[in-house]
Order: sequence, then structure tokens, then C-alpha cells
Amino acid sequence: MYTVASVMKKPVARIPATATVAEAIHRMHERGISSILVEPQGPGRPYGIMTKRDVLSKVVAPGKDPEKLRVADLMSSPVITVAASTPLRECSALMLEKDIRRLLVVEGTEIVGIVSDTDIFAAVEERGWGPTF
Repeated sequence: MYTVASVMKKPVARIPATATVAEAIHRMHERGISSILVEPQGPGRPYGIMTKRDVLSKVVAPGKDPEKLRVADLMSSPVITVAASTPLRECSALMLEKDIRRLLVVEGTEIVGIVSDTDIFAAVEERGWGPTF
């Protein structure tokens, strides 16, 4: 059975919540990624995530200036995490249940990767679900 560890992307690109949306867009473009992890805004605060879809729906479509918006204004928070050992089927079911396209991957309390629905689809397309024992 294939797990998240076999398909996750790492390391995860990060940005401070206080950065401008323009800065985040630039960093995402440089790395060729469609989402970025947003650092907590203080001790005990949750991580967030900002995606291309957030930019399109909350900045581009309404005609807002990405230089004047902060990442914290767009991000979704808190993020949903899974262990690196989580089977892909379980991740897929969780994404459907929560209506999300990405999960952050953790080992203990450390974020070590990110897995998207596209990553899971590509893995299944390439090699199937894997053994089910």
C-alpha cells in the first residue's frame, strides 16, 4: 500500500503571514508551486496555507492590489495534517470529506512535506493503489 511519504513534495515553501500577497505570488512562481505554507502569527497560533485559487478568487477576480494585501488576509487556517505513513486512500478520503486539495505531512510536530490531490492522482495513474495487504 502506498503512503504519503512516497508522493509528498518536500521541502514545503513557507512565508510569514505578514508578507504581502505579491511576495507570496513571486515565491510561488519562482518555485513552480500552487500553494505556500504560512507561518504562525505567534506562539501557539496555527499554520495557514495560501493557494493559487485563493489568489484568483480573493485578489484577481475582485480586482484587489496584491501589494496592499497580507498573506494572512487570504490564507486558510488551521491546516489539516497527516502522518507520512498515511495510506493514499485515506488521504484521498480525507480530502473529499474536508473539501480540500492539499494536506500537510508531519512527522511528530514537524511539517515535512505536502501532498496534493494531483500528487495522489499521478501516483495512482502511474502505479495503481499498490498492494492491499
